[in-house]
Amino acid sequence: MSHKIKAYQVQGDEYGCIVFATNSATARREGGRELDLEFSEVESCRRAQWADEYADAKGGVPQLVMIKNGWWQECVHCGHRITIDDIEDGYEDDDGNVIKLNPVEKDHHIYCNQHCFDKEMEQRANHDAKADEFKNKVLSLRPDLTFKEFRGKWPQCYCSASFTFDGAQCGGIVSYGTDGEVEWRISQRDLNAWDTYEIKRKGGAA
Repeated sequence: MSHKIKAYQVQGDEYGCIVFATNSATARREGGRELDLEFSEVESCRRAQWADEYADAKGGVPQLVMIKNGWWQECVHCGHRITIDDIEDGYEDDDGNVIKLNPVEKDHHIYCNQHCFDKEMEQRANHDAKADEFKNKVLSLRPDLTFKEFRGKWPQCYCSASFTFDGAQCGGIVSYGTDGEVEWRISQRDLNAWDTYEIKRKGGAA
């Protein structure tokens, strides 16, 4: 006999989550794991029937649905806590103006409004452009090397790349140093091989 998957609201001291399980004990255990809590540290675990329909939904319960059912969610761009009151009644900004939010949900993320979404997309595009700039710069500086992976596009924070060369066992990593200049680091095991490679590249005798 199969057991129906149901939604449960699992609550810790400050944060909570919605999990889907066949019974309360399983929900408490899985919710506690998601909240990084021991089973006994979970403050409450109760049914959330309003979320049952999302048991098979990719990405779980939509954040706008969570908000409409009393939860708050944080804007990915500015960090503002979005509540149902912000949407229905609005909130006062520092100048006393009442602002009503019109949240935008994209790819399982929530934003205060279209402006926050557009600004976030702009920042990510600029971030990716810098990663592309790094890649092009490194390739132009050392077209002789074999690059295995470039990193730095959103959501990765730092621009770097792995590379190898003739005679290398491990290779090296290139990234921006603290001064903003390109910095090359060679595996300790490959230092001698690198010296030999560089001598040959520059036309010297190994």
